Amino acid sequence: MTPSAQPRSAETGRLLERLAFAQEAIAASAALRAAADLGVLSRLHEGPVDPPALARDRGIAERGAELLLAALAGMGLAEVTATGKYTAALTRLDTIAPWLEQWSQLTEAVRSDRPAVRGDTPSGAEAFYPGAVDQLGVLFAGAAAVVADRLAAPGLSILDIGAGAAPWSLALAARHGDCRVTAVDLPGVLGNTRRAVEAAGLGAQFKYLAGDLFSVDLGRAHYDLIVAGNICHLFDDRSNRALLARLFDALRPGGCLAILDELPNEAMDGPRPVVLYALGLLLRSGSGRVYPFTTYVGWLRDSGFEAISRAEPDPSQLISLITARRPAH
Repeated sequence: MTPSAQPRSAETGRLLERLAFAQEAIAASAALRAAADLGVLSRLHEGPVDPPALARDRGIAERGAELLLAALAGMGLAEVTATGKYTAALTRLDTIAPWLEQWSQLTEAVRSDRPAVRGDTPSGAEAFYPGAVDQLGVLFAGAAAVVADRLAAPGLSILDIGAGAAPWSLALAARHGDCRVTAVDLPGVLGNTRRAVEAAGLGAQFKYLAGDLFSVDLGRAHYDLIVAGNICHLFDDRSNRALLARLFDALRPGGCLAILDELPNEAMDGPRPVVLYALGLLLRSGSGRVYPFTTYVGWLRDSGFEAISRAEPDPSQLISLITARRPAH
């Protein structure tokens, strides 16, 4: 057997897989950057297009148009029709461009620990999230349906904090027409919430409460179910403890708190999508990070919750579901 034909060791295989991932990640990032800069993403959002038409529309080479469209299709962001035209595979493919612009500021954020936007402050959140929550609503719709299957029940009084486009509470309300939802978010974001609710035809089941999660009056012992979707990663330990204590007080005895968030492993070195997501928090939070399940367990127990559990509603998503209950007595 020649040296080149020697069986590949497991360690060599792992090394090659890591190198292949790095190469693919660099290529994918460059492809998205080019597609945004050249107006390809916005053109796909406008409607189907083939490579020659894209080349004419955007003033680029036809071969480049062909290869870039194929790459976007390979990444699952575009689809090829029977007539050879490409269409957007996401409802708002054009919203990727602002995310690329934000990630371009990572070097400075790592150097200075100064985020490009403070999504953990009311002013920063009102500047950033109106342009982001609609896409997040689409992203989490599948997981929200699974969560609703687990948690929905007739007649629930539901509080959705930091509701955004309200994917979680919309899925719950759709299960039972007698559920009532109070959606809480900042005034600048609640417009998105209202539009999402009205588009779903569920306006009669919702009311809206504008304010900061840490100061708005949530009432006491009022809700059967509280949903905190994609909230805790924006804040530090002290803030999360304060928030969970407020939510405990707002729950009726026996009521359930549902936290949806990205959870790393205990070593904080994976899964890969979660730690990459955590890196992005440098760009939009002054103190946020992802927290392992054991950290949530500690917070929840200290706040008085019991029956704490974890589930993964959708394996294709980063999101995990943590549930906990206020004691019935």
